[in-house]
This record gives sequence, C-alpha cells and structure tokens, in this order.
Amino acid sequence: MTRPGPRARRTHTSLPRENHMATDPVDEAAVDEGIARTSVVIALRDDLRIADCIASIDEDVEIVLALNGPSDAVLKLIAEHPRPLTVTEIEDVGNLGAAYNAGAAATDRRYLLLMDSDCTFAPGVVRAMVRAVLTAPVVKGQVVYGESEGLLSRLTARVREFDEGDYVSALSPPLIYNRDIVDHIGGYHFDELIHWCEDREFDFRLQLAGIPVVYLPEARIFHDAQHGFANMRSYFRYGVGEGIAQETGVFTTPAVPVVWRLFEASRTLVHCARDKGPGAAAYYALLKAAFHVGTAHHLLNDPYRVRERYPASAKRARMVRSIPQHSTKLTGAQLRRLRRAHWEAGRRIEKVADLSVFHADAAGPAGPSAAGQARQQQA
Repeated sequence: MTRPGPRARRTHTSLPRENHMATDPVDEAAVDEGIARTSVVIALRDDLRIADCIASIDEDVEIVLALNGPSDAVLKLIAEHPRPLTVTEIEDVGNLGAAYNAGAAATDRRYLLLMDSDCTFAPGVVRAMVRAVLTAPVVKGQVVYGESEGLLSRLTARVREFDEGDYVSALSPPLIYNRDIVDHIGGYHFDELIHWCEDREFDFRLQLAGIPVVYLPEARIFHDAQHGFANMRSYFRYGVGEGIAQETGVFTTPAVPVVWRLFEASRTLVHCARDKGPGAAAYYALLKAAFHVGTAHHLLNDPYRVRERYPASAKRARMVRSIPQHSTKLTGAQLRRLRRAHWEAGRRIEKVADLSVFHADAAGPAGPSAAGQARQQQA
C-alpha cells in the first residue's frame, strides 16, 4: 500500500455545517468503557486487504465482518485469522446498505464504527473516534487517499479529495455513530433498496433529525491507491444508487433534469479545476458521465431488480433546484421536501430536542450482553 506522507491533504475551503468542532473532554476510564461498547463493522466480499485492515485495529473492540458473496480465499483468511471475529453474511452481493444492516444486527454494541476493507487505521484513531462519540452522536474522520506512480491514480486521489473534502458529511468510512440515533432517523440504519449511496441517504436523515456530524480531522485512515478506471466503475454504481433513491423519494428529483444536471456539473467542474487543477477536472468530467450513465442504466434496466420491492408509497420528490451530487448539505426547501416524502412513506423524522440523550452516561449496556456474547464467534 502506498500511503501519503505529510504532503497528503484535504481541502476544507468551506465547512457549511456547524459541526467542525472539538469534542468534549472525556476521561480515559470512560473511553475504556466505550471501547468495550464498540464494534468495527466492515462489509467484505473478495478483498484480501482485509488482513491489513484488521491488523490496523489497535484496540480491543469487536470486529464484525458482513460478508456479501465472499470468495474462497477470503473465507480461508477468516477461518485462519487469530483474532476473534463476528461474522455474518447476506445473499445480496454488492448491497453495502444491507451488509451494514446485517453487521449492526449481529452485535448489540452501542457504538458502530464503519470501515472499508481497502483502508487501514492510523495508530490511535479507533480510540480517538470512540472518545469523540461518547459526547457526539455521529463522528466522521478523514480519509487520506493513496497514490501510485500512475497518472490515473494521482488524479483519482485529487478527485476523491475534492469530492468529499470541502464539506462535512456522514459519508463512510471512517464513521462512528451511536446506534441510539436509529430511533430518531426513521427506524433503520441504511436503506437496503438503493444499494449504493447508502451513506448519503443516511446523512440526509441525520439532517432531518437535526443530528450533527462532528468532524475529527486527526482521525485518519489510509485508503489504498486506486489504479486504472476502477474509480469510474464506482461512480457508475453511485449513479445506479441515485436512480433508485430518486424513484423511492429518499433523494429529490430535478423537475427539469437535463438542465439541472448540466448546470450542476458545469459549476462543479469549474470548482474542481480551481481547487485541484484542470487534469483532475477533466477526469472528474468522465466520472460524472459514468455517474449519469449509471442512473440511465437503472431507469432502463433496473439491474438490481429492486422495483418489484418498492413500497406502495414510493414516488419521486420533485424540485426545481434539486440536491447537488457534490454535496450533502440540504437547503431549507430540500429539508421540507424530504421530510414530507418520509412522512408520506409513514416515517416521521422530527428534530431531536435534546442531543444529550446520546451521551455516554445515558442508558445503555456497559458491554456486550449475554446474547451478544453468544452471537460472537471466532470464524
């Protein structure tokens, strides 16, 4: 793995959400107790880099692997791994939302730290994020994108920095949250219908509930270098997720889609060229094209066969000024429109009046219950 040194950076030119803050001080005994209440949840298919990911977890937390279509090599690695692992599996290959939901269901720990198999934690990050979540219900760390010598790898790192680096969000990883928030954001962790963009939809519901995301820039994870056009495949999939989310009403749909998308893409590419250079902007234009092709692919082909599973309440939430793809921050009008869409689907998501209900001294088990211990297995 190629890990950037001190030159690695994230551009935070604008942090519109009011959550770029330090967390309250917490004594180490409370942090130790929080560690005992924490699970690291990793969705996993065929990525053998999971071994490095697990090795970077330097605290005695529960490790939950949510398998979706695992390869024989991954199963062998898990079976021979020396650390205790809680393993669960889903049949819906590639459905990250369903995988995270299965991981959350496989444990009764209070704090869930979401991680990717192609990333590793910097030393001390797990503890820092647990310390922060004791007083803040949702905490986001920072991704440092690795680079190889290839041009596309360097451009991918620049675009990824731009695409997630200038606004605070609940996009994962690394993301840790208090599972008690679920009762306030519609009763579910992630939407299993939309497959991709599941963390984006999660972020929108946090905003509807008025639950802030605390950004912890010192909580760094290292993303393995990406090569070739693998990132384009990811954006294609994000486009599929966008199409599903628009049809079910958990994302807004532009009333004049072509005009809005051209305007939004042009503005975003200009900002990308300014912040990351014309090469990154040109590559990002290809990624945006892949994204929109993915959305069209879903509209025409329904590749995940999800339409037959749509609830009866599913319908588009149309707006003239829809939500930009390069942001998760909702305007007042967008908040009202999504809130109404959830109400019409039978989910009333109201603002949380007192965020102190999520503090560590609120009700909750000090460690895993007997049922949780029974669920834990060494693969």
